Amino acid sequence: MKKIYLILATIVLVSCAQTQEGESLDIKKIISEAYPTVDIKDIKKIDNNFHEIIINNQIYYATNDGKFLIIGNVIDLQTKESITENTKMKQRLSVINGIKKENLVIYKPKKTKHVLTVFTDTSCPYCQKLHNEIPRLLENSIEVRYILFSRNGDGVEAYKQLVSAWCSEKKVEAVERLFEGEILDDEDNCENPLNKNSEYASLLSVEGTPTIFLEDGRVIPGYQNSKNIIAFINK
Repeated sequence: MKKIYLILATIVLVSCAQTQEGESLDIKKIISEAYPTVDIKDIKKIDNNFHEIIINNQIYYATNDGKFLIIGNVIDLQTKESITENTKMKQRLSVINGIKKENLVIYKPKKTKHVLTVFTDTSCPYCQKLHNEIPRLLENSIEVRYILFSRNGDGVEAYKQLVSAWCSEKKVEAVERLFEGEILDDEDNCENPLNKNSEYASLLSVEGTPTIFLEDGRVIPGYQNSKNIIAFINK
């Protein structure tokens, strides 16, 4: 059965590529010749219509005749699935799975059925609201893994407080105290993951806190209460 796609996109390139009927085009070569400085991370053929290309962590689609490069959301009208979002989910998981557990602040239930990975900033009011939902999430066997992230950069007091919490002997307790509004004493500046966490945030297009990632790569931007999060997990 012939696949039909809905493409919500902008055409960004018209190529002058031509080929004899039946000849296979080298799509990667065509793009590289048109844009010599781009870094093509991955390229794969979707079907007889399109190739999917990853350029600088951005998803593009090239028509298989080599004429057009397209940026946008491709939806399979038969399955109603977004091909683009499926690729983004895989990209997110690749980043999240590369974060070492020892660089996270983890709240574990008695038995873990699901895992949330959350970019959080203790100075963020909506992060505070989400933090208040942790007991209900744990009751529902949902593990919460915090990535400490200073949303306003490393030149603010909130960043220093996150570093102090991380350098504390009891990290979870120190994070709790920050969420309760306490000011921590400056700890000796230990090796910490805060700057690396900012790099992860950039790779994952995190623009604010909290940002919640599910174990399948889906993302919940912003605050949601525990009831909505559970519904989203089970969706």
